[in-house]
Amino acid sequence: MLSSTLRPLIARRSSRPALSSFHNNLLRSQSTLVVAEPTADDSLAPATLSAISAAAKLHSGPISLLTFSSSTANVPSSVSSVIQANNTSGSNLLAETVTNAVVAANEKHGYSHIIAPGTKFGANYLGRAGAQLGVSPISDVVDVLAEGGFIKFVHL
Repeated sequence: MLSSTLRPLIARRSSRPALSSFHNNLLRSQSTLVVAEPTADDSLAPATLSAISAAAKLHSGPISLLTFSSSTANVPSSVSSVIQANNTSGSNLLAETVTNAVVAANEKHGYSHIIAPGTKFGANYLGRAGAQLGVSPISDVVDVLAEGGFIKFVHL
């Protein structure tokens, strides 16, 4: 989201040498938060694993996993840290609960990207979290090609 806002500035990098150092600093500060979809057995859902794979394609920065379970088993090696949110409501998470956890994690760590699984769970809170963070979410991404490039699924 942030990189798409800066794209016009970076494209003119050759005419403005000062932006080159800005771009390098931006690349070093990139980090991603992946929100894990809850499962009944506290394992990672296939949609969460897909989101982690997409995050690894975005940039070489650290990937954090926000989870609402007490188990951190089977976390892929590409994830550098796991944040366990308190889940006092059991397996039925409200969109407000997930949104508050995402916003709190972002306020503490300042992520450049936040990725949600492409499921009803992700769609339930993604718009709310985007509104509270002051950004417009990009939904229905099918594949991440490289930094700043992705394929979006369009409903006709």
